Amino acid sequence: MLSCLENNSRQENNLSMNLNNQFEEWVKNINSNEKIENNIKAFNFGLFETENGYTMYLIGAKEYKENDDDWATVVDFEPTDKYFEMDKSIIKDKDWKEVLKLSTDLVSDYVKSKGFENSFLKNAEVITVGFDDGDLIRIK
Repeated sequence: MLSCLENNSRQENNLSMNLNNQFEEWVKNINSNEKIENNIKAFNFGLFETENGYTMYLIGAKEYKENDDDWATVVDFEPTDKYFEMDKSIIKDKDWKEVLKLSTDLVSDYVKSKGFENSFLKNAEVITVGFDDGDLIRIK
């Protein structure tokens, strides 16, 4: 018989895998449906809080400035399917720091995956994650 703690841990792992799969499908869809110019060097997975939880979005830029996160406000690429609304069942009761950690892990896991090798993100010089009003975390 599973203890309550073990059961909760398994449920969280299953939810996390579900979020990884949803994220991978979102990126795969962008990869299939968008033409990304070769001069897009940096991508940012931005985050913001909504009435219903948290949403991630993707933008691309021709220039990246290491010491100035405002590079991510100059949008040179914006996919049609720009937004990824995070599953409420996964992020409920999580504060912004936990959502940032979850998002950073999500993008990091994708960068290490086979799907990444066939995606437009593979050629990026820089990939970051972060909230609109905070610091960006560099993944690649």
